[in-house]
Amino acid sequence: MKKNRIKELWRQGRPAVMGWCSSGNPYIAEVMAHAGFDAVTLDWQHGIGVTQGSIVSCIQAIGNTDTMPMVRVPKNDPDYISFVLDAGAYGVIVPMVNTPEEAAAAGLSCRYAPTGNRSIGSSRAALANGQDDYVKYANDEMLCLVMIETMQALDNVDAIATSPGVDGLYVGPSDLSLDMGVSISGWANDERHLNACRRIVEAARKAGVAPCHHGAGPDVSADMMAMGFMLCHVVGDVRTIGAAATASLNSFTAAMNQRNIPFR
Repeated sequence: MKKNRIKELWRQGRPAVMGWCSSGNPYIAEVMAHAGFDAVTLDWQHGIGVTQGSIVSCIQAIGNTDTMPMVRVPKNDPDYISFVLDAGAYGVIVPMVNTPEEAAAAGLSCRYAPTGNRSIGSSRAALANGQDDYVKYANDEMLCLVMIETMQALDNVDAIATSPGVDGLYVGPSDLSLDMGVSISGWANDERHLNACRRIVEAARKAGVAPCHHGAGPDVSADMMAMGFMLCHVVGDVRTIGAAATASLNSFTAAMNQRNIPFR
């Protein structure tokens, strides 16, 4: 079974970088993977183009590269977690985890017995790797990141970090800032959010799990890594396409104006 690149980097004390796919388009997911990210996460929670069917195709496309396919599931539900892992994902990001009990439920759903309660089936992942080999190594290679995105989760962060099966704490900055009364567009420079992040990093380190942050573009994500986070998303497909299209149209408009050609 292929090793989980993110876990390998963490064992070396090195952070990992992630791309984000909300389109649910396999070709775009494959393009993102070829860009060189350590992982590409398919956003099944908020990605309007991501469906149960497209997830499988996207995971297959990412699987042609050295990039790890991951999925943010719609909610903390063993059926969702089981489905994406059976499809070949190497990890899940589980939203709105507020208590250690909820964290344990997510973590145990990612592992086969005797350490978890994931059910064995003739999944795509098992077929691709050989079922005996997959079941033997999957518990070590799967990655379970639980999202810290409410004040309740922040209050419980130490207990959440020590919950069985949890590999990391993943900060959802927008929802956490909203719950804290911090601007969702200004959290990167707000000491209330930054102090919460420092607390999460400390809790993760103390528990021996990885602190992770959703980031907000290259500069902010680099700042979060400087703070001690071991995984950040840097860019997503939909916003990248939108920004590139806007920039190209603006350049074209400027070129037309330079030539004194009436346009718009």
